[in-house]
Amino acid sequence: MRRLIFVPQFPANMRYQSWWFHTLPSMFKKYFDHVVILGSKYVEDEVDNVGYSNEMFSPIHKAIDFETYQMNEYMELTITPNDTLFLADISFPGLFANILYHKPCKKTYAFCHATSVNKYDYFSDVKDSKKRMEILHASMFKTVFFGSQYSLDKVGWKNGKVVYLPEPPSNLIYNTNEEKRDIDIISVCRPTPQKVTLRTERYVEKHLGIRVQRQHVSNWKEYSKLLSRSKILLITTKEDTFNYTILDAIRCGCIPIVPDKLCFPEILPSYWRYRNDEDLVMQLRQMLKDNHLITPRVICQDKIVSFYDTICKIMKEE
Repeated sequence: MRRLIFVPQFPANMRYQSWWFHTLPSMFKKYFDHVVILGSKYVEDEVDNVGYSNEMFSPIHKAIDFETYQMNEYMELTITPNDTLFLADISFPGLFANILYHKPCKKTYAFCHATSVNKYDYFSDVKDSKKRMEILHASMFKTVFFGSQYSLDKVGWKNGKVVYLPEPPSNLIYNTNEEKRDIDIISVCRPTPQKVTLRTERYVEKHLGIRVQRQHVSNWKEYSKLLSRSKILLITTKEDTFNYTILDAIRCGCIPIVPDKLCFPEILPSYWRYRNDEDLVMQLRQMLKDNHLITPRVICQDKIVSFYDTICKIMKEE
């Protein structure tokens, strides 16, 4: 029997981790005889608090508590040669890989979303020591999957493989078919120094006379409605290894525009990428005038669609 031991991330509210927790195992069941989800009992017991966060990031105390719970659960399992382990995030909080020193699994895989080498990373203050730990942890896995070539190139791990990311569930992010798109430009990335360049947003507002809107939403339905009301999604991030909001926007008929750097040349064609603030304003002005502008096709769309086929084939055949 081929069993997959899935180690998901803490399912933080309104973050992709929340649907990865549920969607990935359901897809994995098509490829493996049995899927064990470490931490599922924790989520059941903490149902009222598991998604809570007053931070613009995954709540670190909850994430550590959750990962510690997963480590204890793993230690109770009987590991067989036919088992495969997939860790959904190798770096944050980055505790689980340590348990594999004490109780190895023959076939181990992990996903790397971001590391301490990224600008403005959560672990920036301890990036040198965290980087060394991440390198050691990565060496324990047969393959570490990445969401973009840009992300893999930053760390240079020889066992890394670019598989991009899976699509969000169709019933999670969807076009609400609003009759009128009454928001010209919106920003939905969390307003932190890593994800939002306020200087660029202010430059746009000054030269276009249009406010870049940002509204708080508490659930995916509100989020979908907001994107469906918006014409353009503005992304001004200083660091990104993929950015799910691009896929969300396109599905809702909102047009994303992104910096011409980082991971974005792998995701969007050049017309939807800007080189600097002046170029951005010029492109936005043209886009807002064009009533027939269509949403772009993602460059790596084929890889996104085949995400589960790709990683499960690797995990089963290696």
